[in-house]
Amino acid sequence: MQTRNLKVLIAGGGIGGLTALLALRARGIDAELFEQAEAFRQVGAGIQLSCNATRILCRLGLGEALARVCVYPEGRDYRAWDDGDRLYYTPLGGRAETEFGAPYYHAHRADLLDVLLYGVDSKGFRLDARIDGFDQSSDGVTVTLADGTKVTGDVLIGADGIHSTVRGQLFGKELPRYTGNVAWRGLVPAERVAHLDLGRVTGVWMGPNRSIVQYYVAAGRTFNWIGISRSKQPARESWLAEGRIEDALAEYSGWHTTIRSIIAATPRVLRQALYDREPLPDWRVGRVVLLGDAAHPMMPFYAQGAAQSIEDAYVLAGCLATSPDEPEAALERYVGLRQPRTAWMQGLSRREEELYQMTDQAAIAARNARMRSNRTPEQATFPPEQIRLYGYDAEAALQAA
Repeated sequence: MQTRNLKVLIAGGGIGGLTALLALRARGIDAELFEQAEAFRQVGAGIQLSCNATRILCRLGLGEALARVCVYPEGRDYRAWDDGDRLYYTPLGGRAETEFGAPYYHAHRADLLDVLLYGVDSKGFRLDARIDGFDQSSDGVTVTLADGTKVTGDVLIGADGIHSTVRGQLFGKELPRYTGNVAWRGLVPAERVAHLDLGRVTGVWMGPNRSIVQYYVAAGRTFNWIGISRSKQPARESWLAEGRIEDALAEYSGWHTTIRSIIAATPRVLRQALYDREPLPDWRVGRVVLLGDAAHPMMPFYAQGAAQSIEDAYVLAGCLATSPDEPEAALERYVGLRQPRTAWMQGLSRREEELYQMTDQAAIAARNARMRSNRTPEQATFPPEQIRLYGYDAEAALQAA
């Protein structure tokens, strides 16, 4: 079988699925994506695109389109919840681009989806096409859509999110783990917070049992914030779950006036439960494999959910292009390359929750004293975790394998 004859089916039209479609096409592989929604909806909020992700997107020809809609932050600025004292700082901007060879961006999720759709040129996907199930043999995979249509290919990629239908059929249905946290999300027109002098940074505010991350998106026209708080009662797990401004303000009672001013200026707030799953020992059965949140949903404390999906997509396309005659071996190689890194990232994201939201006063004092050693922007350095994370080059990983 030649590469040009390989046919890949993709379940799910989110960031991971669209990147997979683009990456496969760039390798000369025929691919078709199935998205259950009737249109690519403009949902979601801010997203951080770290150097490990933008390196891939630029390699796929999206660099200029990204630059037009993104924000180029100068650094990541960690502050105390009550008095706003700077605790820690890590450089981004030009220093990160020089260090890691690719830019670090803030974007609106809808803008990123538009960039990916621009890349695929509105071809190779079907909307209003929910995959209800699949059958596979030693020769291929056949998916059955909700309307009864059957489509056959050589490989099926499950990029259909944390509630993946493909994952459920492969490994049995299981409920994701409620992390004990809910997320408050808001988007604010930039002019409403201009007087706060927020700067072009990723602002991280850490407090007992809750935290907030904030930054500009949409080429600076919109200010995005996500507040995470521990809660025994989960909210709805939906991008569209409405919350109330007064409840968000009550949640962050006593916090610095900057935070409360941002919340008060927000036109509409969403409240969403946060779920993840334990790492899977394998993501593949035969010719069917998982990608992104379907394989490894993670907490948002390292802002890596989308970035890891982008890495998955690029590595998977590379493995299939290298071994088009042996798709099962290619999928096995992909899992071997990606599973250790994403499991590390899932664990790191869980541990970061405690760092951000610890409540013991002695532990907080020790954390703050430790962090203050790296809080001057001019002298601040990259911590080892960021070097390992942002320095990852998916193409180099493929070549080494």
